Amino acid sequence: MPGPDESANSPDDTSEEKFLFAEYAALISLDSSRNDRLDRFLTIFMTLAAAPWALYALVLKDHTAVPSVAATPFPVAAAFVLIGVLGALVAMMFIQMRFTIILYTRALSSIRGHFLSPDTLSFRLPSDPRKPPYHEKGNYIQFAVAGMALVNAGYISLGLFNLVPWPHGPATRLCTFVLLGLAIWLFHMRYYSSQARRRESHSLGGKELRWSK
Repeated sequence: MPGPDESANSPDDTSEEKFLFAEYAALISLDSSRNDRLDRFLTIFMTLAAAPWALYALVLKDHTAVPSVAATPFPVAAAFVLIGVLGALVAMMFIQMRFTIILYTRALSSIRGHFLSPDTLSFRLPSDPRKPPYHEKGNYIQFAVAGMALVNAGYISLGLFNLVPWPHGPATRLCTFVLLGLAIWLFHMRYYSSQARRRESHSLGGKELRWSK
């Protein structure tokens, strides 16, 4: 019997096997399109991140005073908060899109594992439906989420720093600014890890991507 990576199906294949072969081919196509969409989310995020700085430059172009973080104009501060919130939503969509890609990859591995017997190929192909993990520690996705979280936290904190009348005193204001940014950053990372654990638990509990030969 040919493996799922081969284009031809055996005439002796059952209807279930033909269905899995078709699913395998469809998942490869879907996985490619979802990876392209993941890249577009990063592009959207970087475009959003540049927007408040363009507005800042437009507002200050006729001013000779030296720009100050503590004296950001109201429209710019509001833009920072808005872009930070929108960036957080984009980061969440980015995470969920990555989870969808992992689900497709697990499905591919599971179908491959259904058909391939040990030592069928000269090189090792993934066949474990539990791989890759949803929480990818040390992977570039984790660093991408951390970077997006840092930008969002900085923008929201900077905007609120200028919009909200914080307690007086530069040291107190600075501490408030840092703690607020840290809390927002931790929210992003917590969202990523908790959603990953939820997906993992759902996958193991439901025992999806399992077939009997």
